[in-house]
Amino acid sequence: MKIDLGMIGSSAAVCGPIATRAERVGFDGLWASESVTDAFLQSQAALTATTTTTVGTAIAVAFARNPMSTAYLGWDLAALSGGRFVMGLGTQIQAHIERRFSMPWSSPVARMRDFLTAMNAIWTAWRTGSKLNYEGTHYRHTLMSPVFTPPHHDLAIPVMIAAVGDRMTELGGELCDGLILHGMTTTAYLDEVTLPALRRGMETASRDRSEVSLYCPIFMVMGDTEEQFEEMKRKTQEQIAFYASTPAYRGVLASVGYEELQPELQALSRAGEWARMGDLIDDTLLGHIAVLGRPEEMPKLCKERFSGRLDRISSYHPWPVDDDDRLAEILRGFADGAENRVEEVAR
Repeated sequence: MKIDLGMIGSSAAVCGPIATRAERVGFDGLWASESVTDAFLQSQAALTATTTTTVGTAIAVAFARNPMSTAYLGWDLAALSGGRFVMGLGTQIQAHIERRFSMPWSSPVARMRDFLTAMNAIWTAWRTGSKLNYEGTHYRHTLMSPVFTPPHHDLAIPVMIAAVGDRMTELGGELCDGLILHGMTTTAYLDEVTLPALRRGMETASRDRSEVSLYCPIFMVMGDTEEQFEEMKRKTQEQIAFYASTPAYRGVLASVGYEELQPELQALSRAGEWARMGDLIDDTLLGHIAVLGRPEEMPKLCKERFSGRLDRISSYHPWPVDDDDRLAEILRGFADGAENRVEEVAR
């Protein structure tokens, strides 16, 4: 299992130092996130500050762009990094696409399929010199002059998409190199919804599980002191309550018998009762979604829960470990057979 570091909320200006430290202490990958800044700018900063670490967008908003502009970004970042860049795309939701980005919205699965197919057609034209002639339902790319064709390279550009529901997950299994799952999940939901949908998508394209990587930022609730632990626990309860208030995650709640909580949380969110929402996430539900323990316990606990289900994980929250040597030793525990040594060091 690979252990990555998410850079959510970090501006491009600070991503370089974050990436340098992450590579030094042993994180396998870095993920830029499009929340307060551009994920591709974050990625560029991280890639130029590292030499071996994988850097991806988790996610960049596909529907805020078009396949051509996104293809250029992926192509350049792959060239810049020697093939260490991963293109992670997500749909966002209708309100943000239409009202924040002022872009068109339609059936997200169908539009994402068209977007991915168009982007691949563009890359194929650049790699092979063939005529660009893509005409899809939502996107049409039929002009590519030599003056606008970027310098040639044959570097792979893995593409992953964010998925919660079964139809988007099937699409990822059929067309993509991986899926970016949401931390708002449970092992029951993974086993009953995500993994079966992934298999259906792979079967459609006659693909093997080894061809699709599953990444998920995990709610790791950890701390060295009771005060530190309780603070992170409360933040996690509030974050889970925020996600659980939206209908998209009702299926996740239903997987562990909490489906009736969703409308209650939604009503509180509409009333602006944000502080009360976290109180409704009891310890049982928290335990289904989050992994709780000391930092040194995270490799063992995460592998027990997610080995055979996920390929890459990160902590949704920042690691509460300032000492680089200690953090490096903890991270080595995510490699196969290493967790016992980390536990022994901790004792």
